[in-house]
Amino acid sequence: MTDKIPMFKEEIDDIPVPVDKLDAIIAKTIQESVQKRKRSIGKKLMMSVGAAVATFALLIGSATVSPVMADFVSQIPVVGSIFSESGDRGLKQVSDLGLTQVIGESKTVKGNTITIDEVFFDGTRLTVGYSLTSEEPLEEFYVDPGMKVTIDGKNFSFGGSSGETEITPTYRTGIYHIEPSDIEVPEKFKLGLFFEGKGGERWKFTLPVKTQTGAELVTINETQQAGNIGLDISNLEVSPVGLRLTYNTVVEESEFPLGAYIKFRAVDSSGAELAVSSEGGGYGEHVNGKVYIKGNSLFEPIDENVTTLTITPYVDLPSEGGGVEFDAAGNEKPIDFEPYKGEEIKFESFTVPLP
Repeated sequence: MTDKIPMFKEEIDDIPVPVDKLDAIIAKTIQESVQKRKRSIGKKLMMSVGAAVATFALLIGSATVSPVMADFVSQIPVVGSIFSESGDRGLKQVSDLGLTQVIGESKTVKGNTITIDEVFFDGTRLTVGYSLTSEEPLEEFYVDPGMKVTIDGKNFSFGGSSGETEITPTYRTGIYHIEPSDIEVPEKFKLGLFFEGKGGERWKFTLPVKTQTGAELVTINETQQAGNIGLDISNLEVSPVGLRLTYNTVVEESEFPLGAYIKFRAVDSSGAELAVSSEGGGYGEHVNGKVYIKGNSLFEPIDENVTTLTITPYVDLPSEGGGVEFDAAGNEKPIDFEPYKGEEIKFESFTVPLP
């Protein structure tokens, strides 16, 4: 079969390509707006297999003769590399190491196709990379950010965030972070994803996911009391995708809910402050007149030569807000925001040796 490859290349090289027209089309496409957006929960889609094959054939025949095409090719995300192109250091690292699950499953509804590209879960974060391709230009945030997610067919509470990159008006890629807060995720499970589009489209996926086991657990058990907040930092999970700090807070039920506003700074042994990838998911419950909150904070991955982390908890209070609550009959009642007026809350820094 290898002796046919030179002949195949010669046949391709003989194909006439309207370089001037092609360059003009490509240049126009490249000049179209390419924007990155983030939102509290997002989605995306990708090329169908047929479109990908057609694109591949076009590139073989023209990339060597068109400088504009060659430049364009360098800007196209490679299938299976949405994580690598996301700008997230942790996701790029696990994708480059081959630790993600490459899915490539597509569903088309009303001419719009969503493709699940990559999935990664190691107990630290559950992340889905996906893309959206359409027959017509898409309006902003075409897919409903309130995507429904299940694990083994069960609904669960979770925190989440998403980012979106517009490659062309009809092609977008995106990342969806899912942080379960009230469910023990098994080592192997079926992940259900339910997308909805503004045109009434519904895309449903059921994906087998296997937990990566490369995370190392560092027990901390740091307990502090600052003002009316009791804080317990239980452990730190260290993995190629990042570091997850798990903590619990407790406050009196009648007090301002300060426990919900805990954040952390982390500085490594070289003096560099780690970027926060996500404030993480969390949930709370009322027990015997107290409010207990469990949460986590996710940091970017560390270099191999880092030996310790110095962690500083702090309270990041909002300056404005509000919300609604529902009574037993389902009637909505506004909740007025009242800023905190108590004394300053200050926690102590502590150092964690790393494995």
